[in-house]
Amino acid sequence: MKNILICSALGLAAGGLLSAQGLYNIMPFDDEPTDSLPLHWTAGASIGWDTNASPLFSECLGQESQEVAYLSAFVQANFVSKTPQTTIDTWARAGATYYLDEITIGLASEDYFPQFRGGVNFVHRVNETLRLRSRNSITYEQEPDYDFGVASDRRQGSYFRYSSDNSVGYRWTERLGTSTGYRFSGVTFDEVDRNDYVRHLFYNQFRYRTSPSTVWTAAYRYQTQSNDVTVDSDSHYFLVGAEHELSPTTVAVIRAGAQIQEIDGGDSNSSPYVEATVRSALSSSAQVRAFARYGLEDRNRLISTHDCGDLPVIGRYEERQTFRLGLQGSYVASPKLTFFGGLNVMMFSYEGQFGPNLAAPDSLDDRIININAGASYEVADNIFVTGSYNYTKSSSDADIRDYDRSRIQLGVQSSF
Repeated sequence: MKNILICSALGLAAGGLLSAQGLYNIMPFDDEPTDSLPLHWTAGASIGWDTNASPLFSECLGQESQEVAYLSAFVQANFVSKTPQTTIDTWARAGATYYLDEITIGLASEDYFPQFRGGVNFVHRVNETLRLRSRNSITYEQEPDYDFGVASDRRQGSYFRYSSDNSVGYRWTERLGTSTGYRFSGVTFDEVDRNDYVRHLFYNQFRYRTSPSTVWTAAYRYQTQSNDVTVDSDSHYFLVGAEHELSPTTVAVIRAGAQIQEIDGGDSNSSPYVEATVRSALSSSAQVRAFARYGLEDRNRLISTHDCGDLPVIGRYEERQTFRLGLQGSYVASPKLTFFGGLNVMMFSYEGQFGPNLAAPDSLDDRIININAGASYEVADNIFVTGSYNYTKSSSDADIRDYDRSRIQLGVQSSF
């Protein structure tokens, strides 16, 4: 129960709930619950202050930052059923944010924004050698989700995200196994066009265990992405890696190799590709997890490239080289007091301008940092007061894309 409340508080601080299923999770079956959980409810409400509620464009357009107070509330349900053969993990969270003044999103002004997240995970152990897995989620929200790499550069209005990952794990011998699957996913934006996409990912991974604590891997992935406005693309990944238990409470994973991206109507691009994650219980009170990823991404290749005061210039780029770094941690200072925080760093390098606008630069770099910190204190039985601070800084070669944003929030939540 305490962990569920911490996850809810992290959602308040970082805009992400149950984010362990995002970029932090790159190991097969590493997010499977260990025990059953009866239907469990969590509810909360909060008040906050946002210094830049709609940073789609920078202040140099003559629009001042929209500083505004807001109210938010949510209710969340979790249920886990676990038997020796089958695990079913379900969750849902519904909420809303109401701004005391209307904020501008795209061409519209609104003050009420509903949010929803939900999912169902299913694992069935057919026998000692065969395991079936299905992991499904849907999300409707507004804030960028850095842990999933969605709406990653600035708030772009409400969006709907969906994903279904289905795989078969088979152990051929005591040491050799495979994981083969298909993932269908996509994002649709309400207010801002040009960024919708649909993906199909096919993957196969060979796994060879050399010791009780080490597994070596070799994988191939094929991904096709259809974009709303920008050109479509296909990507091939050739990866090798390792999963290693550094200690009974620390696990590290790394995969590295090559990525080949084929752009419709453009040249093929190749790049090194690396993904890694570490998860550790530093003590009975402190937990930390981190991820890093470097490679080519397919989103947001059509962007504003001009400086303040210049005529609008939209550039279209064949590739976006991306580095992502994430860190989350929590510390239980006492039976009643818990601290939590996180860091996200994103670096985007756009290359190969091939659009019709010759005024756009051949390349452009963006950099984003997001920091969040907070605390949760149990004031009564199962009643917690939470406080958090979230800061985002975006800087770019095109200063039309620069902005700062701070959010402060104070709330209360309970479980039953």
